[in-house]
Amino acid sequence: MPIFSRSQPEVRRVAQQLTLENENGLHARPATAFVRCASAFQSRITIRWKGKSYRADRIMEILLADLNCGDTFMIEALGPDSIQAVQKIAQLVASLKEAEERARMSKNPNGEIVD
Repeated sequence: MPIFSRSQPEVRRVAQQLTLENENGLHARPATAFVRCASAFQSRITIRWKGKSYRADRIMEILLADLNCGDTFMIEALGPDSIQAVQKIAQLVASLKEAEERARMSKNPNGEIVD
């Protein structure tokens, strides 16, 4: 009887340099979105910043990285969906500035959010 081997998914390491352009950096709300995005993938995703490595699927590590506006960091993914993970996170980082501007515009002059 022939033995069929299961093909293993290809594991890749993908890295990309990203720069935060939103005014508030990765504070609580965007850090939560970042973690949700990273958690959606099988790959292990890390942020490399100032010689340290932070797990992208852990909110406390993202907050400890203390990434602010203008900071350039490396995102790295290792796993079968690493290409998609890095692309999606890069899209998220690019969209943070737009989301921040939309939120600012939705407030009235008294600082209250308008529906």
